[in-house]
Amino acid sequence: MKLIQSLDFMKVFKQIQQLQQIHQLIISEQTGTPKEFARKLGISPRRLYDILDELKSRGAPIAYSRTIKSYFYNKKFQLDISCHFL
Repeated sequence: MKLIQSLDFMKVFKQIQQLQQIHQLIISEQTGTPKEFARKLGISPRRLYDILDELKSRGAPIAYSRTIKSYFYNKKFQLDISCHFL
């Protein structure tokens, strides 16, 4: 049972790191195209779109510029991630 819990924890930890990486790339406006962005993250473009849609549904003002070929925040935004263990 401890192994399963450990694997679950590692999955959550990886997802948190991925969200932080997404946030940093968007802040710096260095995501590249959706295909490039997904490749930087090691995920499929479909998975990237799902993550971005989820972030948008939670209030992240994410937009894409074809001019600079990058996602960006169209207003000030801070991503706060927290974990609580019982």
